[in-house]
Amino acid sequence: VTVCNIRNYAVNTVPEHTFALILALRRSLVGFREDVIGGEWGRAGQFCFFTHPIRDLAGSKLGIFGEGALGQTVAEIAKAFGMRPMFAAHKGVKGLGPLYTPFDEVLETADIITLHAPLMPATRNMIAMPEFRKMKKRPIIVNTARGGLVDEAALVQALDEKLISGIGFDVLTSEPPAPDNPLLTILDRPNVIVTPHVAWASEEAMQSLWHQLVDNIENFHRGAPSNGLQRGR
Repeated sequence: VTVCNIRNYAVNTVPEHTFALILALRRSLVGFREDVIGGEWGRAGQFCFFTHPIRDLAGSKLGIFGEGALGQTVAEIAKAFGMRPMFAAHKGVKGLGPLYTPFDEVLETADIITLHAPLMPATRNMIAMPEFRKMKKRPIIVNTARGGLVDEAALVQALDEKLISGIGFDVLTSEPPAPDNPLLTILDRPNVIVTPHVAWASEEAMQSLWHQLVDNIENFHRGAPSNGLQRGR
């Protein structure tokens, strides 16, 4: 199965995982679940128990870093929730056209930031302390793209300094994480969700990949391989 095919299936599954993280963090689902398990709701003696912030998606601004197929799909889902998606211009690049909002403006105005960019020299540690300090809305940061786009030590510092409201990460700089990964020190916080690089791996996507693999093998054996490359002349 080619990398291209895996990416095609990810167009459906990764945006869903992205919004699962966004919704869980904006509605404080982890914190409320822990309170119920720990008996806090029962001890409170009231039918409606508020211990964590709850924020709607409608009317909020979503900063999207990465304007490819995944970013575009995330933007469409955001519109269905009544959100205002903004595609961030590439860092340090101007004049990219009307699709883009200036990089710093997205940092300053987004309620939620989600990353869907490739990891390259130009994007490594694209978000670090200078960027976190520009975030006036204390946004949630979600990364279902690549580890290394965010400086992880700075991410923990930004959370400690309340420059951001929460994090939802499916990718880390090393996977599985090294013992000294700074994110491992904050996993017990209710506004932190880390999943083990599974945004792409729904049962439906995995089954589709197996069907594609079988088709590729059968096509190869009958002399008509799939996804072949033509030699240049």
